[in-house]
Amino acid sequence: MTARTVLTTNTLEEFRTTFNSLSSTDIGDPASLTTTATSIVGAINEVNASVTTAFKIADDSSTQQTINSGDVFRISSDSNTTATVTATDTLTIGLASSISGLTSVSATTLTDGTASMNSGSLSGVVNLTASGTIEGGTITENSIRVATQPFAIAQSIALG
Repeated sequence: MTARTVLTTNTLEEFRTTFNSLSSTDIGDPASLTTTATSIVGAINEVNASVTTAFKIADDSSTQQTINSGDVFRISSDSNTTATVTATDTLTIGLASSISGLTSVSATTLTDGTASMNSGSLSGVVNLTASGTIEGGTITENSIRVATQPFAIAQSIALG
């Protein structure tokens, strides 16, 4: 925008043309505004009010954080999760292919594609290694019941 000046020696006609060029050339015609405002100041205020310069995020405990214009909103992941940002405006959160450190898993069926556990029953397991006590169930090998109590094992050996 060119600086417009009116000299004290200018005629009234020179002042008029200089002044008119301010609105028609430098500022623009208010009739061409695409807002509902009728003045340049009103249009700027309307646009400013409609532009969101901040937004808030909240977690499950209702703790909120304001993200201001110019801030970077970072998503953190850990060894069990992944967070990937891609175009356009996409955030993908997933589980890692190997999960560790879990203290509890709750599901109707757990499977790895070969073996599965459904309502406490294991099936499709090739090798099972366990320690501790096996309680309240029956273990079979090729449809033959396997004794799980020391006394039952000793009795079956003694009886042949």
